[in-house]
Amino acid sequence: MQPDYAAPGSYRAGRRRVTVRRPNNTTFNAQLYYPATATGDNTPYDGSGAPYPAVSFGHGFLQPPERYRSILEHLATWGYFVIATESGLELFPNHRTYSEDMRHCLTYLEQQNADSASSLFGQVDTAKFGISGHSMGGGASILASAADSRIRAVANLAAAETNPSAIQASPNVTVPHSLISGSADTITPLSSNGLRMYNAGFAPKLLPVIQGGWHCGFQDISIIGCDSGPLPRTTQLQLTRRLLTAFFELYLRNDLTAWDWVWGDGVLKDPLIQLTAESGVLLEPDFTTRYATTPRIVEHRLLLRNQSRYAQQYAILIDGNQWQTEARPATTPVIAPNGSPQVAIVVRVPRVRRPTVEIARVRVLSLRDGGTLATAYVRTIYS
Repeated sequence: MQPDYAAPGSYRAGRRRVTVRRPNNTTFNAQLYYPATATGDNTPYDGSGAPYPAVSFGHGFLQPPERYRSILEHLATWGYFVIATESGLELFPNHRTYSEDMRHCLTYLEQQNADSASSLFGQVDTAKFGISGHSMGGGASILASAADSRIRAVANLAAAETNPSAIQASPNVTVPHSLISGSADTITPLSSNGLRMYNAGFAPKLLPVIQGGWHCGFQDISIIGCDSGPLPRTTQLQLTRRLLTAFFELYLRNDLTAWDWVWGDGVLKDPLIQLTAESGVLLEPDFTTRYATTPRIVEHRLLLRNQSRYAQQYAILIDGNQWQTEARPATTPVIAPNGSPQVAIVVRVPRVRRPTVEIARVRVLSLRDGGTLATAYVRTIYS
């Protein structure tokens, strides 16, 4: 049974304030959310599932991190460190400096993980860093990811254009990124912000648009100057928790059960979400059905096309099959961009007493990011 990514995870969420030091020895405060044994400020840390992935989160313009507490706590209950800078709250923030502070937050976690005197010694999975943010913080998350190879996944909320330009930086994002947006957003309208960032970026990329979602619906409370929309805030936050958690579970934990709520039917069939997406990989069978009249080996041939801008290897995964089935090869050689080799799925058809339909789901998994998949189905009919 697939988890409900909008529901709390198996931990409680603690929060404490930490001090982050920049390379120039100036400092700023950040809020660290963490898996805990009880919910609240400075509650005991729960390291039973450590080391944990980490996400740096950037708040919106003049919006302190407290206004996103439900989302940040939610990720902590799923076993994430979430660190939210309190810098950048000036009336005229420097977006480049702000994006660098989001990166410095990840460096702080690296340093704590390596410090034997720290309570976080050995607790952070420093190979699994993600980044997120709302509005200004969403745009800054793109600037940060474009400049920092430690970041493996980006999922932001109603990302705003920044100075320097998040739109112009989007082609330099080399990891999976999801630009979660609201169709009724009047502060960072989709057409002038999220859609332009999506169009400028490269696969794998996603643009999930919450229907009726509004800019301040991504926050726990609204203030003067906020917009409003037709979708209840509670519904928008529920969808946001689900989309964010599934995305980070897929790309930071490589948990393929989350794929359905990132690329698959979970999100595609939800009437409140309209998804535009480009995975960068295509899988097409030459024939969806092949027949066998006697026990024998049946070979299905599929074209695998690397539509990304990177040379990649792929693993061939098969499930749903009742008969012995194997992929040839199980792992592809490195495929150049626009390369399109053929792979084979071999089915050993046994002797059966009545006509039988065997359906196998074939998926190709990008070994570059461990989460991007393309899917096809092949049928073998014994008659």
